[in-house]
Amino acid sequence: MLVGSIVLWLAAIGIGFVVLNQGAKFLTDNAAKLSRKIGSSRFVIGALLVSTLSAMPELLVSGVAVKEGSPDLALGNALASNVVTIAFVIGLSAVVRPIKATREIVLRDAVFLAVVSLVAATLLLDGDFTPFKGIALIALFVPYTLNLLVSQKTSPEAEIENRMESMRIEMEFTGWIFGRKVEVRAGLKWLVFGVLWSVMGAEFLVQGALGLSEASGLSPWILGITLVALATSLPDIAAAFHATRQGYTDLVLGEGIGASVVTTLLTLGMIAIVSPGPHSIAMLAPVLVAMVLSSFLLLALMFGEWRISSRSGAVLVASYFGMVAFNLVWLRAGLP
Repeated sequence: MLVGSIVLWLAAIGIGFVVLNQGAKFLTDNAAKLSRKIGSSRFVIGALLVSTLSAMPELLVSGVAVKEGSPDLALGNALASNVVTIAFVIGLSAVVRPIKATREIVLRDAVFLAVVSLVAATLLLDGDFTPFKGIALIALFVPYTLNLLVSQKTSPEAEIENRMESMRIEMEFTGWIFGRKVEVRAGLKWLVFGVLWSVMGAEFLVQGALGLSEASGLSPWILGITLVALATSLPDIAAAFHATRQGYTDLVLGEGIGASVVTTLLTLGMIAIVSPGPHSIAMLAPVLVAMVLSSFLLLALMFGEWRISSRSGAVLVASYFGMVAFNLVWLRAGLP
C-alpha cells in the first residue's frame, strides 16, 4: 500500500513536470512572437517579459505551495532553483561548450545577481519572514528595470535589435523537450492558455510533492530543495541544452542570470508577503549560503577572462552536487 501510494504521487509529479514544462513553452513562444511586434524601441518591455516568464514555473509552484499551506515547499523550491540554474544548468552547458561572457553580462548582470543574492540572504537569515522584507525584495526590481532603461538609451540601435533577436531565440528554446511543436501566436488567448496550463502543472507538481512527503516521510523542505527545484528548472534545462547544442552559449548565461534575479526578488518577495512567519534558521542557513556562494562563484569564474571554460563549468557542477549533499547531510543529522 505504501509503495503504491509513493508510485501514485511520483506519477502525479511526473504529470506536473510535463504539463508545467509545456505551459512554460506556450508562454515563452507567445513572448517570442510578441517581442517581434514590440520591436527594439520597447526593448525594456521585452526584456522584462522574457525574464519574468523564464521564472514563471518557480513563481507559480511556490505560489501554489503557499496556497496549499506548505511555505517550506515554496521556500525550498525558490531558493534551490537558483542554485540549480546558476551552478548546474550554466555549469553543465559550459562543460559541453565553453560560454563567452561579455563585459556587460559580467559587470552588470552577474554583479547585480551576486548583490541581490547577498541582500536577500541577509534579510532572510534570521528566519523571520515579514511583509516588509518581501516589499523590500520586490522594490529591488526597480534598479534592475532602470538598468535596462539606461542600457536601451546608451546602446546603438543595431545592438538593441541583436539583443531582441537573442531573446526571441532564447524563448523559442525554453521548454523545448518534445519533438512535436504547437504553433503559438502572439496574443492574449495564447498567453492566458499558457498561464492556465502552467497553473495546472504547478497544481499537479505541488499535490504530488505533498502526497509523496506524507507517504514517504520526507519533509516538504527536502523535496522542495531537490525534486521540485529540478522540476521547475526543467524548461531552463531544455533551453540550455538546445542553445548549447546550436552554439548560442551566451543565451544560456543571460537567461540563467535573468531568471535567477526574478526568482530571488519576486518569488522570495511574494512568499514573504503572503506567507509571513518564522522559519528554522538552521534549515534556511545552508541553502541561503549555497545561493550566495553559487552566484559569487559564477562571478569569480567569469571575471577577467570574460568566459566560462569547460573546467570552470565542471567546478560549478561539482559545487551544485556538493551543496545538495551538504544540505541533505545537514538535515539528516537532525540539525534543524
